[in-house]
Amino acid sequence: MSRKTTGERIKNIIKKIREEIPDVILRTSLIVGFPGETEDDFEELKKFVKDTKWDRLGVFPYSAEDGTPAIKLKEHIDDKTKQKRYREIMRIQKRISNKKNQEMLEKELSCMIENETDDGKYYIGRSYRDVPDEDGVVFIKKDKKHKSKDFVKVLVTDSADYDLVGIEK
Repeated sequence: MSRKTTGERIKNIIKKIREEIPDVILRTSLIVGFPGETEDDFEELKKFVKDTKWDRLGVFPYSAEDGTPAIKLKEHIDDKTKQKRYREIMRIQKRISNKKNQEMLEKELSCMIENETDDGKYYIGRSYRDVPDEDGVVFIKKDKKHKSKDFVKVLVTDSADYDLVGIEK
């Protein structure tokens, strides 16, 4: 894909960022099944994801786009292999995300109220960690009256693979 860096350089940059900004949230997107991607390449990618421990990760199977240089490449990967690789990376990331969310237990977050659940028992909020329509949410026990865009302090009381649950402080 004509990248001008190495996995090791990226890992070193991430390490430095995390040392300098302990609460930073790092996210990236990956493509699996790029033309010519070998099993060894994919194994290296899996190791990179495990080592880097992205806070948020999007993964997409490669799809040929008209007008891009990659469409002319040989050795396109079949859809079944791309989907298998996608699922493997997402399984790795799910474990990482779950562990990171467990580390949030008993911590306090400032959350913006977006909405409420269909059953009306929780507000749906987002913290600085969450990109709308991309990341998980914070479910906040609905004890007080709020409207959309209100900010509240939340104590995290439970976690799931991608979401947090909390109570208003």
